[in-house]
Amino acid sequence: MTDHVCKICKKGLMSDEIALHRKMFCRGAKEYMCLDCQAKYLNVNRECLEKVIERYHKSGTCALFAKTG
Repeated sequence: MTDHVCKICKKGLMSDEIALHRKMFCRGAKEYMCLDCQAKYLNVNRECLEKVIERYHKSGTCALFAKTG
């Protein structure tokens, strides 16, 4: 859990939710949406976005999804 909250529903955010928001909407974003709000905005289901996150983790090609420590 990070210190950030969803700009729509105010739920606490995980780092992957922030990374996906930056990847999909704006790399320099300062406010973010949780997975549920991103899914609603994009008119897809949450599972679709979870698969996208998993793909980025497996590929290792995006620094936004790099695992630390």
